[in-house]
Amino acid sequence: MFKRILSVVLFFFLPVSAFAISEKIECTAQVFESFPDGTARRESAPLTVETESVRHIALSASLDGRAFVLSGDKESGPYFVSITEEPDYTKGSLTTAEFSKEGRLQLSVVQGRLTHKLECFKR
Repeated sequence: MFKRILSVVLFFFLPVSAFAISEKIECTAQVFESFPDGTARRESAPLTVETESVRHIALSASLDGRAFVLSGDKESGPYFVSITEEPDYTKGSLTTAEFSKEGRLQLSVVQGRLTHKLECFKR
């Protein structure tokens, strides 16, 4: 009897668990600033998972006085993506986006010689 129950559970559980395996989303916050003398400043920081469930994920990071956020449905999107000035979060860029066929998503905010970029990959 135990073998029968186990086989039924495995029959239904294994296919469901195979679908539950999703692609991993990895994002990086980046800042690039060029100066008149030809030098440049570059910094980057990985976004960390703030919340995650079976269907939803939210990642964020702080870099150079900016908040970088990606949030959305793990599998299909669309994803809410933002780069906003801290601490008020009232100035910046907000959009919804999808990953490309190549698994890449990017949002950039350019202010003169200063560029803030959120770059994500789905692997």
